[in-house]
Amino acid sequence: MRPPPAWRAAYEAQGFAVLPGFVDAAWIEALRDAVDAVQRNVATLSEAELARLVFERDLSARRRDGIGAEAVGDALFILGEPETFDPVFLRLLTWPPLVQAAQLALGSDAVVSHFMNVTIKHPRFGRSIAWHRDFPNTYICPEGPDFLRLMLCLDGMDAETGATGFVPGTHRVSDEAAREAKRHEDAHGTSVPAAQTVQTLVCAPGDLVLIHPKVLHGGGMNTGVRPRRNVVMQIGLASAPLVTGFRESTTGLVLSP
Repeated sequence: MRPPPAWRAAYEAQGFAVLPGFVDAAWIEALRDAVDAVQRNVATLSEAELARLVFERDLSARRRDGIGAEAVGDALFILGEPETFDPVFLRLLTWPPLVQAAQLALGSDAVVSHFMNVTIKHPRFGRSIAWHRDFPNTYICPEGPDFLRLMLCLDGMDAETGATGFVPGTHRVSDEAAREAKRHEDAHGTSVPAAQTVQTLVCAPGDLVLIHPKVLHGGGMNTGVRPRRNVVMQIGLASAPLVTGFRESTTGLVLSP
């Protein structure tokens, strides 16, 4: 049995953990170049490729502080299934150190991919993300919280660029309490936690963040002058089948070092 790494205690106590310098600068640059290529070539993409993208212009201006669609052009918010655009993303998802981190967090060697994307907050108008838990979700989710999300920072993030904030310890709720909170959010919207309870992560390019599915988290707008792009991956126990109907190209991919 492998001894738990130092970050495991933080993950269990807080509901999240940061692994600094997890991916080297050359690889981060390759990932950024791949994202830039998709953004640059939007006008030439096929219908199938466009269907994997979420554009800022198609979303509510409320989370852009009222900045209208005409001001954001073709800016992407979500680059879905990035591995279909460039194999560098599949290499990341199947990279042994990343797979091992997921296995250690989940306490099992038998893990599978659910999905991956790149979430983008563009300078000056990149939208805020409401406070939420990842479990339950209606997108790709098992019956219980038998998964986690990993977030690789491509540009780094801080409060000005809309860094992710967490309320430590909020993962220690029952599954039913998390489901009830989701029902309340759907009916009444999300509540903003008290500022003193929020820990905003300051991350450098290459840092990896592990996120428990029941920890409360969210993030503000990017009001800065540099982008905030994160590769987001959801990995779960192979023994926990999905109960949602949506599938992506890596859903069910068995991960093993």
